[in-house]
Amino acid sequence: MKKISILFLVALFSLSFFSTNAQAKLTLEEETYIKTITEDFVKTHNINLNNYRLFDIREVLSKKETLKPKDKSLLNISRRIVQKQHFIDCSPIFYLNKTKTKGNILEKGLNGMNSLYNLSYDKPKENWIIVKKTSKMGSDLVDLGLIKGNK
Repeated sequence: MKKISILFLVALFSLSFFSTNAQAKLTLEEETYIKTITEDFVKTHNINLNNYRLFDIREVLSKKETLKPKDKSLLNISRRIVQKQHFIDCSPIFYLNKTKTKGNILEKGLNGMNSLYNLSYDKPKENWIIVKKTSKMGSDLVDLGLIKGNK
């Protein structure tokens, strides 16, 4: 029963992270969650995100009617990742560099799998593309202290 409630909470968080209310700032819980997962990716993939900024995909979702091609392509990448996820995996976390020409997507599985997507922006085509995907085992959500479980 505990496992079911834990899975439900993770799924609920993932779905709420993708809600279309982009006007709201990140909550303290969301900030902690993102920071913890990001630190696990930095350690696992040995990446440097110093010149990157967190990009809240909800900003794009809130402008559905007026999306530019570059925003549509980023949203399409996000949707493709989410469609392939297990129901209870975490929502992807986006980081774009300051010039918005490169990006990283951090996809964390409940089992601890860290999938890193490297993005590049093709300016003439106004299109984001996935250049590379690398998956490495990181810490699971229980070990990171993000959910409670029986270990």
